[in-house]
Amino acid sequence: MKKTNKILLAAAITTALTACGSDSNDDNNEVVENSYLRVYHASPDAPAVNVWLDGNEALKGVDYQQSSGMITVPAGMHTVQVEAILPDGTTTTVIPATDLDLAANTEYNVVAAGKVSADGSDNTGFGPQIVTRDALMPEGARVQVMHAAPDAPTVDVFITAPGEDLSMATPFVDDAAYLAATDAVEVPAGSYQIRITDKDDPTMVYFDSGTVEVPAGADWFAAATNNTMAGGSPVALLVDTGEGPLVVQDANSGADIRVVHTISDAPGVDVWINGDAPAMDSPLYNLMYKDKTDYLSVPAASYDFAVGVNGTDPVVVVDALGLEGAELMANYSYTAMAIGNLGDGMDNDELFVVSDDTRRVATEAKLRAIHASTLAGEVDIYVSADATPSEDDVILENVPYKGDSTLLSVMPGEVYIMVTPADDMNTIAIGPAMLNLEGGSITTLVAVDDPDAATGVNVISLDD
Repeated sequence: MKKTNKILLAAAITTALTACGSDSNDDNNEVVENSYLRVYHASPDAPAVNVWLDGNEALKGVDYQQSSGMITVPAGMHTVQVEAILPDGTTTTVIPATDLDLAANTEYNVVAAGKVSADGSDNTGFGPQIVTRDALMPEGARVQVMHAAPDAPTVDVFITAPGEDLSMATPFVDDAAYLAATDAVEVPAGSYQIRITDKDDPTMVYFDSGTVEVPAGADWFAAATNNTMAGGSPVALLVDTGEGPLVVQDANSGADIRVVHTISDAPGVDVWINGDAPAMDSPLYNLMYKDKTDYLSVPAASYDFAVGVNGTDPVVVVDALGLEGAELMANYSYTAMAIGNLGDGMDNDELFVVSDDTRRVATEAKLRAIHASTLAGEVDIYVSADATPSEDDVILENVPYKGDSTLLSVMPGEVYIMVTPADDMNTIAIGPAMLNLEGGSITTLVAVDDPDAATGVNVISLDD
């Protein structure tokens, strides 16, 4: 295995994202030798960064599972600097201006790996890694793989013809521990299947790329990264093709869905899927008002949902809460909410489905608000440092029934949530509710009808 060596992340990222250097010197016609760099953001809970080269901003917002493509720079000394992007839009310098000396005719593959939130008790803490190799154009193709997924165990990696029996195959690399990298291997262009397996049992496949086409002239570097989306695989491949990033998800990934009951005048319900009733030990059986399930893994497919009143025989189906042909896509997470008021005679009852973002970032809190109260009308939602609404707060204005803020990135710390009628900050219908939003947290607040609340409206959290 080729060893990986730690370098300054900021310096490496900034250098990797610089613009192409000139191949010649106009003053003396001397040939300028070049270095070649590619940079990968493989830290699952790190924020996006801005990078600077020789005093100029080279790139904005380099985020998780992004890479730079092949960048050509003149060999020699460069000054680099990196800023982390904070949720309030400000930045902080994480690496001051630093000089680096880059060797000629050498390719640097720089991987920002590990977790910002790691406690330092093992080697999964945040840290930059660099893998060097000769700069060349392969006759067929060249492939190199690095284990950069801190939550994945030591593994074997197979790169085979599609469908090849792994019991008869030789691993591309065996016993690959976290941060290990293979040699760069030249292979014929063609169709391949990449599988990552248990180090002792090739039948236990953690990741299956399906068929992947590697074109002639491809010079690939692939980093196995934490899968922060839905699906059972712990990893996804971040491939830099030389032109830019290609994220390869597990070919067998499904979707994740959770179900929430927010109808105050509805009894316990059963959620039927494709005509099948839930078993009595299923979380979808006898779901009560304000109850929610954990995320449930299902195959990616089109689904028909029906909601029946628990305990009725024959089953009483709430027609308004049925949903036909709901497309749940691979690698995506969803929340399905039974919303409305059955007794008000209005057409406001439905099974309301939204997609979720479940990646947690250590330097920010993620906050989401969904309006599922039939009584509240249009509202303004205030996120404030104190218990009084003001124009200086983060304000979600004129949010209608079924309105969804989607995830907002906010600074960690104590905040107050207040809900008022639209354009009336002096009438607080919900709150002030103080929340201590921690870095790496996700908080989804849903406004619901609640006959036990003084105003008839309350808020529940889906991420306790």
